[in-house]
Formats: sequence, C-alpha cells, structure tokens
Amino acid sequence: MPNNIKKTKTLFIVLIFTFFSKSYSQTLSIPVHDSYRSIEEIVLQEIDFQNDSIRLKKFLAPLQQSSSKKYNILYYALLANGYSSYFDKINSKSDKYFLLSIQKAKDINDIPLVVWTEMNYSKYLYHYRNMDKLIPTLLKTIENAENIKPEKMILPGETFKIFGWIMTTIDDNDLSLKFLKKSLEYSKTNTPEYASILNAIGTHYLKTDKLSTAMHYFNKTIAVSLQIGDNIRYAKALGDKALIYEKRGDYKTALQLLEKDIDYSKKYKDEKNNMYALILMAKILLKNQDTSKATIFLQKAEKIALSKSYYNNSLKDIIELKLDILNGSYPEKELLLRRELKRIDDSLLKTDGENALRKANWFVQKTKYENELKEAQKQNRQEIKTKNIYAIIVILAVLLSVSILIIFKKRLKNSSLEYDKKITRYKIEKISFENKLKAANQDLDSNIEFLHNKNIQISKLKLELEQIKKSPSYYLEEEKGKLQELLDSHLMTDENWNNFKREFKKEYGPFYETLMTDYPELKDSNLKIIILQKLRFSNSEIASLLGITTDAVKKSKQRLKKKLGEKQHQLFEIIDMP
Repeated sequence: MPNNIKKTKTLFIVLIFTFFSKSYSQTLSIPVHDSYRSIEEIVLQEIDFQNDSIRLKKFLAPLQQSSSKKYNILYYALLANGYSSYFDKINSKSDKYFLLSIQKAKDINDIPLVVWTEMNYSKYLYHYRNMDKLIPTLLKTIENAENIKPEKMILPGETFKIFGWIMTTIDDNDLSLKFLKKSLEYSKTNTPEYASILNAIGTHYLKTDKLSTAMHYFNKTIAVSLQIGDNIRYAKALGDKALIYEKRGDYKTALQLLEKDIDYSKKYKDEKNNMYALILMAKILLKNQDTSKATIFLQKAEKIALSKSYYNNSLKDIIELKLDILNGSYPEKELLLRRELKRIDDSLLKTDGENALRKANWFVQKTKYENELKEAQKQNRQEIKTKNIYAIIVILAVLLSVSILIIFKKRLKNSSLEYDKKITRYKIEKISFENKLKAANQDLDSNIEFLHNKNIQISKLKLELEQIKKSPSYYLEEEKGKLQELLDSHLMTDENWNNFKREFKKEYGPFYETLMTDYPELKDSNLKIIILQKLRFSNSEIASLLGITTDAVKKSKQRLKKKLGEKQHQLFEIIDMP
C-alpha cells in the first residue's frame, strides 16, 4: 500500500512538471526582417494567457529584446492586450502600453504601424464600451488609414472589420457596410475571420430591415463555419437567423434556432453569446405569453450579465424584461428593479462623459481662478491700507465688471448671429433640394433622392437641437423656435405625398393597383408606410419623414398585420419583391 501511494505521488509530480514545462516552453517566432508581412506573422501568433502575466511577458520577451523598433512597438501593443485579458476591464496598465505603442509608432513616422496600434487600442475601447475615448481615437485611425493603400496596411481585413463593427454599433450603416465589404475583400476565404465578416454584413442588413439579404449572409456564415469547424460562429449565426424569424413573426422557428445557439454556446463556453441568446429567448417567450419560461431564461442570463461590468447593457435589458413580466403585480419588487435600472443607466452615461469632462474641466479652472484672486486680495489687504488704494481697487473692480458685461453681451450677440447663420444655411439647403426636384421633372428617382435628402436634413436638425439644448445658447431656440420650425417643415406634407404617390404609381402601377384592389381596408397612413418600405426606406427613415417615432412605425405595422390576418403574408411578400 505505501508503495502504491509513493508511485501515485511520483506520477503526480511528473505530470505537474510536464504541464509547466510545456506551458513555459511556448516561444514567439521572430522573423529576421521586420516587414509588414513579418509583423502580421507575429501578431497572428498572439496567445491569450488570461491571468498569467509572467508567461505573457516571457512569451513576448523576444520582441522587447529585439533591435528592431517595430518589434519593440509590437511588444508594448501585445502586452497591453495581455493586461486587458488579465484585468478583463479598462485598466491603467493596458492604457499605458496602448498609448506607448501608438506614440512610438508615431515617433518613427510609420503610418501602417500607427494605424495598426490605434486600431488595436480602438478594439480594446470598443470591447469595454469606453465610447468617450473610442470615437476620437477611431476617427483619427480611419483618417490615417485613408492615407495609405490597403495592401500596405497590417492585417487590413481585421482593421476594416473593426471599423465596420464599430460603425454598425453607432448606427452609421453606410460606413459600416463600406468597411465590412472592404474587410471581406482583404480576408482569406474559409477562415474564422471570413465567417465573422459574413456574419457582420448579415447583421448590417438585419439592422436595416433587409431581411432576405441578411438571411443570405447568415446562411453563408453557417456554411463556412461548418466547413472549418468554427462552432462558436455557427452558434452566433443561428441566433442571428432567429432574429429574422422573430421579425417575421415565426416564433416557433426562432425558438428552435435559439435552443441550438444556447446549446453550442454552453458547450463551447461562450458566455457572452449564451447571454444574448437567453435574453432573446426570453423576449420571444414573453411575446408568446409564456412568462414562467421567460423568467427562467432571464435568471440564467442575469447570472452571466452580473459577472462583467461591461455587460451592463444586457443587464438593463434583463431588468426591463423583468418589469414587463411583473406588470404592476409586485410593487416592492418593481421598486427595487427600477432603482437598479437607474443605477445602471447612470453607469452607462459615464462611458459617454464628454459633457461631464468639459464641465469638470471648467469647474477646475474656475476654482483655480477664484483661489488666485482670493490670494491676490489677501496680499493687497496686507500691503495697501489707504483709502486711495481701496478706491483704485473699487475702480478696477468696476472696470472688470464692465469688461465682463461687454464680453458677455458680445458673446450673446455672437451666439445669436451663429444661430441665425445656421438657420439661413439650412433654409438655403432646403430650397436647393426643392429646386433640384423641380428641375428633375419630379420623376420617382428624383422624389426618392429628395426624400433621402430630407432625412439627412432632419437628422442634422435633430442633432443641432440636441446640441443646442446642452449649450448656453438654448434660450435662442426657446425664444425663436426656428430650428424646430425648420425641422417641422421637412416633414412630408400632403402636397409632397401626392406628388410622390403620383410618380410611384407610374413606376409601380401593378403593385399600387393590387393594393387598392386586394386591400381596400388600407388607410392613407398605411399606404405611406407600405410604399416607403417598398422603396427600401428603413423604419427610422420612415419615422423621420412622417414626423413620428420608430416605435410608432413598428406598432403601425403590427396593427396592420393584426388587422389583415392571413392576408398579411401576401402583402409583405409583394412588398419584399423587387
């Protein structure tokens, strides 16, 4: 018996020694020449050591010890990535080494390396949703990337993919598709990278309600994923297909796909995708009035969401769904949930803290100025005791007050002039678009272009209104209301609609006749949404043109489907037909 114990101990020690020997034997292969393709070769060797920073530094040591400045830069960039994995959040060490890698790339004026280091930093900021730092960094990176040919970039496929992902997140759909398609062009087929880009393009079309095109890309993603054995990407594509079926009202198929998604995500330990699938499953179950099952899935999702601070967006979705389930039946529980929701909302606002930072900076400068003024007054009181000096101080104070008043009035005047200039500029743009429409004989294409231009103007005006609300010049809009008046003037009028409908009937006569003949129950408000959808306007674009919310457009469609019953499928089939 003692011999058996001794043998077991010996075997255990040998196994431990073997494990650590293999673990620490991992080395980074360094090419002799530091060309951009050699840099790619190094980057592709990157390993996630998670919470083992010693192995990380040992692995990257050849880069630090190299005489190549480019390889030294890679050392800091990959070390920053390692610390990101180690802390699994925004952290000072990662920030330090990301910024150091960027600065050193700038010091040697290597633009491709600058683009890659900035992209690497952007990916980190995007992962942890630090949008305040991300957007200015990303815009600088895109600007630098546009100054070099893609062939000279380091990993152009991944770089364009990151650009596309972020633009999709912030709803810049045109730029997201542009970058994702460029990414596809510079990525090898039948690779995990290629599958992820296909999936991202599908997500783009899903967000813009082009469901058939989205389905095409998700199916291509699944085909590539199965071919190369990328089970995680396969699971994600199944979940994305479920979103399409959910939009189409086929909840049964959506739930079946999500069950597979969850099984694969659990099996291959992708907690983030598992969480998303669980939340979506709960949403669909709630639509089916199955609150008990929905509650179970939400509990599972919540367990994952609470594990990471950067899952707060998902945690917010979970709490809102829980409130939908309670629906006023348990006031005490709802109160606790609403408090938690408020806390999460506050924490999410901190990631977009541009205004907060400006306010803090202004407060620091103001306090500094006040302290300096107090110190000067103290010294003056000690040194100057005569009435004449006090009189001079009073005079200076008066002059200062007058100067401040003059400056303040000048600023008010400048603000008013700037406000009026903006209004004039937008009015000129509006007149220009209207004149172009008249000059183009008001055919359907020119009407569509006109509506797209209106959407652009509406978006600009909404942004102006939001910005002016946060500025000291908001009183101008409250007094004059010219921005809101101009925004309202861009909404589709009866005259615009009649002209547009006339040209539409010329181009889509049979479709319009079918609507009038087969669907007499359609109101004019329904026709507006149907015709705009037929012309591939998104829900948000339709909402802007009609002066309603996106939710109102969606609810209008839902009410129409309910009203039409079985006829809804025929209607939406002919709408989706080219």
